[in-house]
Amino acid sequence: MTRPSIAVLTFTDDLHALVVQAHLRRNRGALCEVVEVDSMADRPDGLSWSTEPGFGTSVPTRDGGRLDLAGCDAIWFRRWNHPQRAGRELTEEAHREVVDASCASTLMGALRNEFDGRWVSHPDATRRAENKLIQLRAAADAGFVVPRTLVSQDPAEIRRFCSVLGAQVILKAVRGTPSSQLYTLPVTPDHLADDDALRLCPTIFQEYVPGTRHLRVLCCGTTSYAVAIDSPDLDWRRNLDVPIEPVSLDPVIQQALARVLELLDLRMGVVDLKLDPDGRPVWLELNPQGQFLFVQGLTGLDLTAGFGDFLCEEALSGAVRARGRTPG
Repeated sequence: MTRPSIAVLTFTDDLHALVVQAHLRRNRGALCEVVEVDSMADRPDGLSWSTEPGFGTSVPTRDGGRLDLAGCDAIWFRRWNHPQRAGRELTEEAHREVVDASCASTLMGALRNEFDGRWVSHPDATRRAENKLIQLRAAADAGFVVPRTLVSQDPAEIRRFCSVLGAQVILKAVRGTPSSQLYTLPVTPDHLADDDALRLCPTIFQEYVPGTRHLRVLCCGTTSYAVAIDSPDLDWRRNLDVPIEPVSLDPVIQQALARVLELLDLRMGVVDLKLDPDGRPVWLELNPQGQFLFVQGLTGLDLTAGFGDFLCEEALSGAVRARGRTPG
């Protein structure tokens, strides 16, 4: 029986990575290693790559071993942009930036040159799908109802849009940051009064979707796992002490979700939808590598097994890949 070789790229002590790794090792017999991308500078032997024939590029793993990239069947590209833990004692910011950039560039270059298996999901597709403007277009093309949306830093255009929609407008950041949790907010007169603040950067202004029933969906290829969250809050993440339960999705919605992944070249994603007063699921957004363990903890829905088994099947597909493809 083939034992698939799987790597998880993430940051140090990532609970999602460790829980899925344990499932794959214990229940699927997989060879699964966690590669902590922020620890390249403090691992013995670190990173090496060479043009010399037969060099054999490997990367350090959390367990203290080395992972042969050429022999890996699948990579879960969970987290990437994290500064190196080593080198923080350097007093010059430019020196720390060189350490971070060099480690990240070497690791990515080695992966693209030597790894020939299945990405979950490919770095380029992940980066593209993180863009909310691109997500919205893909969701609409897949058949989802999409709220009327303006992304702008033009005060006049923003006020015009809000005037057309009346008081029912929300705002959210175009892109968040790793260091802060940015919540969705209702637009108030104070938001619209300060031209200088509006001009600072583009912001998403969007038609408010009435209702209290939200859907959080883990999409793995064509399979989806959904929970309903009954919350009166505009952004349910503020308070999880609300009813949450697993639900089955209409096959049409499942097909539309799979189509969004296909349009974005993703193998997985975590999607947020909201049911409008007519019961129609309205698209909110997608996180290509969203969190899902909290859903398992609150509902008992075994997403570790669902996602882990999907990852194993991706690896088995990668194990029979054709050699000689263009790297990257």
